[in-house]
Amino acid sequence: MVGSIALIVPAYNESGLVRSFVDQLTTRELHKHFTEIIFVDDGSHDATWNQLQLAVTALINVRAVRHQMNRGLGAAIRTGAIEASTDEICWIPIDQSFELVEIVREINRLDRARVVLFRRVLRDEVARDTVSFLAHLAFRLVFGCNVRHQSGLFLMRRSLFLENMPISQRAIANLEFIIRLHRVTTSIDHVSIHCHPRISGKSKTFSLRSVLRSLRELIGLIVLDPSLLKRRSPHPPESS
Repeated sequence: MVGSIALIVPAYNESGLVRSFVDQLTTRELHKHFTEIIFVDDGSHDATWNQLQLAVTALINVRAVRHQMNRGLGAAIRTGAIEASTDEICWIPIDQSFELVEIVREINRLDRARVVLFRRVLRDEVARDTVSFLAHLAFRLVFGCNVRHQSGLFLMRRSLFLENMPISQRAIANLEFIIRLHRVTTSIDHVSIHCHPRISGKSKTFSLRSVLRSLRELIGLIVLDPSLLKRRSPHPPESS
């Protein structure tokens, strides 16, 4: 059995979802599986921060941190990892597009693998799945790493995350991180997880603006770290 786990929950302008997420934690007692739950308000300009403050008072193992400006999903996950005080970390979006109970079921996999990556079972949303397919294809062509169906969700040792933190700030940070992981360890377990339409509101990553921003960040990533272009060796070294 693994030691202690921190759950990181990024949120950006999601005031309408905080209460339902906290209700999920309490009614199903899922919070008991985590030593701490860290909400990261990524510069929201609605009532998200106020709602998170209420959540902090509802559960003893919950705390919230705040970005003064919107920095992106990758940056929010990174902040949560830095803030965590536990041995292991994982994250999940607050929109309930993924079920936390499915992550809880896989916690003990960390006894056998250094990393657990969750592969998304397709949403059956043609437009979103098409964009995801094209993005994953681009990453495979550029970096030589198959990231198709990766949801970006993970269970892993906090120290391994901190040693391989992505440069990217926004949505592509998760794909960059997977590439970095495949270059330092072969001890990766892959698990399928169901993906559902978000329960309310609009996606922050599926828009023309976010796609163009991700393309710009991808180009910047190649410039800043061209070593990622190197093809993975058949047996990458294990980090200590």
